[in-house]
This record gives sequence, structure tokens and C-alpha cells, in this order.
Amino acid sequence: MVLLVYTTITSSETNAPPKTTSEDEEHHEWDRPIEFVLSLISNSVGLGNVWRFPYLAARSGGGAFLIPYFILYFLIGAPIYYLELALGQFSSRGPATAFILAKGWQGVGFAMIINSVLCMLYYNVVIAWALFYFISSFRKRLL
Repeated sequence: MVLLVYTTITSSETNAPPKTTSEDEEHHEWDRPIEFVLSLISNSVGLGNVWRFPYLAARSGGGAFLIPYFILYFLIGAPIYYLELALGQFSSRGPATAFILAKGWQGVGFAMIINSVLCMLYYNVVIAWALFYFISSFRKRLL
């Protein structure tokens, strides 16, 4: 067991005891495997799957659109998703530091963070619209 000791000194606390951390820190684990699977599903299924995909499938040829979609999903989408999952599990790090294993790929982690922030902003606006119109629907005179 390796014990690392470090001290942080700020202007307000100069006599604080040193903080200790160890490699055997408590790691968070799932209680049941189904929790892990459900978290993966909730991360993968977004608004685009619910409201945009059926529209695009119907506009692009219906059932014929599903053939190239699933081919590309299994050849590109699923392996990249598995790579991201495996790299996160292997390194136990976030996207910004997980790609430190390969220096040339470190920008990929930052691109993932930027993509997540942009999607978060977009989804929050869409959810705000939905809530606004849901609440407005209870008025006597609709907007």
C-alpha cells in the first residue's frame, strides 16, 4: 500500500492537518449489473432517437433506410461506443485524461467534452420549450 501525503495551504488555514489519499481509496461500484446496463441505455437513447429518427427513416425511404443504418451502426457506431466504454473502464478516468495513454489522441477527449457541452445546451433548450408549452397548455386561452 502506497500512501501519498500532500498539504494544501491557503490564506485562511495555515495550521490545517495534511490531507491523505491512498491508492486503496473507495471506488464507486454498481450495486447490480442491471444498473450499469440501464445507465448505458439512458446515455445512448436521447431525444434524437425518440422524435427525429422516425421522421428521418420515413423521409429517407422507410424500411430501406434501415438496412444501411444498421450496417453502419454495427461497423462504426457500436465499435466506437465499445472503445469509449472500454477505455473509460480500463483507465478509470474521464475523457480529458483517458486519452493520455496516446498523446496524439488527447484532443479526442477534449472534443468529447465540447460535444457533450453543446448537446447539453441544445437538449436543455428543447426541454425548456416542451415545459413552456406544457405549462401554457393549462391556460384558458392558448398562446
